[in-house]
Amino acid sequence: MPAEDLGVSLVDALAAVAARGTGHGMRLFRGDEETERVTFDQLHAEAGQLACGLLERGVVRGERVAVALPTSIDFARAFFGVLAAGAVPVPVPPPVRFASLDIHLKRIVLVMRQSKVRVVLSDKMLGGLLEPALGGVDGEFQILDVALTRATSPVYVDVAAGDPALVQYTSGTSESPKGVVLSHANLLANVDSIAGGLGIDDTDVSCNWLPLFHDMGLIGAFLAPALTDAETYLLPPEDFLRDPGRWLRIISRHGVTATTAPNSGYLYALRRVPAERVPELDLSRWRFALNGAELIDPDTLRRFSAHFAPAGFRADAFLPVYGLAEGSLAVTFAPTGRPVRATWVRRDALSRGVVEPVPEGTDSADGGREIVSVGLPVANTEVRLVDEDGTALSDASLVGEIQIRGDSVTRGYEGDEEATRATVHAGGWVSTGDLGFRQDGELFIAGRKKEVIIVFGQNYYASDIESVAGRVTGVANGAVLAAGVAFADGEGLVLVAETKESGAAAREELTARLRYAVSDSLGLTPRDIVLVRRGRLPRTSSGKLQRHGVEEVLAAAGADPAPARTVALPHGS
Repeated sequence: MPAEDLGVSLVDALAAVAARGTGHGMRLFRGDEETERVTFDQLHAEAGQLACGLLERGVVRGERVAVALPTSIDFARAFFGVLAAGAVPVPVPPPVRFASLDIHLKRIVLVMRQSKVRVVLSDKMLGGLLEPALGGVDGEFQILDVALTRATSPVYVDVAAGDPALVQYTSGTSESPKGVVLSHANLLANVDSIAGGLGIDDTDVSCNWLPLFHDMGLIGAFLAPALTDAETYLLPPEDFLRDPGRWLRIISRHGVTATTAPNSGYLYALRRVPAERVPELDLSRWRFALNGAELIDPDTLRRFSAHFAPAGFRADAFLPVYGLAEGSLAVTFAPTGRPVRATWVRRDALSRGVVEPVPEGTDSADGGREIVSVGLPVANTEVRLVDEDGTALSDASLVGEIQIRGDSVTRGYEGDEEATRATVHAGGWVSTGDLGFRQDGELFIAGRKKEVIIVFGQNYYASDIESVAGRVTGVANGAVLAAGVAFADGEGLVLVAETKESGAAAREELTARLRYAVSDSLGLTPRDIVLVRRGRLPRTSSGKLQRHGVEEVLAAAGADPAPARTVALPHGS
């Protein structure tokens, strides 16, 4: 749908889709079966009814309302219902298997207090779980059941394009979460950039398992398809984790054309769907397999493409992308319809902030590193690289911190002026904390600024180490965290890896394989390797590995973690 047809607000955009009368909508699957469906015109009407119920309960324009729901049609009703009331949704994660209930409650209470939340929208089951801790007659928060809050008549409160439309809390992979405030104009611009960049329209079909409270799922898998009138299939993340084949079977049976997932999701599906089951699938209509949110491993893309080629999957369907909450979501897309582009650089030079090309195929043992292009900025977004002083880099041979600005980019964080001042700079440029370089105008991600480990004066990207170690047989789903730890004679590398191996001999062999792989590829020998059971590593609410919190795991194992130091970026020429 053209940008001019989206209207002033997200609710306007949904109304425009509803008015088209195509009958398209959202379908929820549990396992392999569809369990609920809502058309976009029904969703618009039900959002207005929920808005009326919220207004009757005292919710006012601009008020922050938490949405604590799993992947469901109710999440869609709650999100648009809050917006229709002129209020601002604050999606918070429902309890998940990655953390205890106490840890979960502490996190969402911190988030809700930061946003001055008074009302929480949930459902009967989750509300019953949350209310004893969060609600009650005298509780700090009022828990409302979506199903019981809808009124009979719809209400739609007018808002301005610049009004807040979402407070999106960051994952917190390396630090405490921050609330990114995004306006209606920000989100509509990003939806338009995604749809325009991919050429998505109402003939497309989207299927995703990503959690809807997180930006990649919320905007990439929910808002962008819905506001372009594309049929949208949703699968709860826990169902994907139980059997990723379910996701592929839905893609096969329903002619899905577009999906979004992190690299680890494609790797998980690759590992869990055996070759003999692949010919049962039809993946020939799959046009866009967006890959982002974490380091993109080119080897995973090649293996996935080869594994699922008998089902009709095309390698050029893979679309490496880069984005973050501060940019609404999408920042860069690789050009569509071409093979994935990668470049080969010298690993040790890159750790010093210098891009030194090496011949294609240079083995990691010989110092080579292959990095995938995440393409060019999406429409109405600018990207630049800066040195440690914030000076724009003009030298393509240097690594710099990525800064962004544009119609989709936030102006600051919720109730955190210090973080806003540190991140939002003159001219509207916003620091991402990510490091990258450019070739032929395309962006390549080298790592994160706060995830550089320094061992005996040498810089190593944690993501680079984890990529190598995560491929070792015996590591559960590539789950490895690398940390710089202070030993008596200096800082050393410690790996913490999840595994299902329990026997002493098998664990000893896995330790040896990890040590050899990292030493052979990087010339860096881990001082210690800690093996933990699956699910033990700290994760964000969306299930991503979280560097912030690994200290507790190391401490429990007897290590003495030291804070990671940041790399000093080179100055511009």
